[in-house]
Amino acid sequence: MFLRRYLSSFQPPADEAVLSELGPQPDDDLFWPAFLLTFGGSFTAATAFDVDPADVEEYAEELHRPDCWPFLVVQLAHGHRLHLLFRNFEGDSGWDYLLEPADSDSVITFAALEGGFQGPGLSWRELLVVAAQLDSVRTQAERLLLLLPAVGDADLPLDAEESVATAFTEVGGRPEYRHEVAGELLTASRRFWGSPTWVEYGGRYVCVGLHSPRNVDAPADRHVLIAEALGSGN
Repeated sequence: MFLRRYLSSFQPPADEAVLSELGPQPDDDLFWPAFLLTFGGSFTAATAFDVDPADVEEYAEELHRPDCWPFLVVQLAHGHRLHLLFRNFEGDSGWDYLLEPADSDSVITFAALEGGFQGPGLSWRELLVVAAQLDSVRTQAERLLLLLPAVGDADLPLDAEESVATAFTEVGGRPEYRHEVAGELLTASRRFWGSPTWVEYGGRYVCVGLHSPRNVDAPADRHVLIAEALGSGN
């Protein structure tokens, strides 16, 4: 299993028994407010759905138990997959985006949200492309919100907040909170990597940020693989 290889990279290795897949469609009404609160970094999200905020907090705590590491899988282009993992390792907790290549055993850290962060993993324009990829189990709004925390981009378009706000209401968020939550989601990741720019360099789309796995110095084959998975073409 892909994630077992990742767990074995820890010292000491994490027990694979802690892994718990949330499934392709988490059906708990508390999932989205808890995800947007934790992974997403929106404090308002806990009160922005038709559920008890106290229940959201309790559910979020369950997602971060050291003896249980929940994860989600998002299908990408050409058979590649992205794993979103609650890395509940005591003393080194965080949230990871891990790319599973279609034809390789390698583990590529796409983004990591925590003290020793890595990222961003993609630009805003790439987020829109990957969110729109065909998916038999997730909507475009769900894909956008799941990948949004891995975005870092200084050149957000004027309609970025509206796009996120629309996705928020489509997963059950209350309309009166749409812009407040969207604004928080768009700015939350800046606490890790700021607002880096993306440029064309050597025929590749690269991030001008030292901590991104797609920076100028990253291996060319990694750039090609990630671009293929995102469907961005370069």
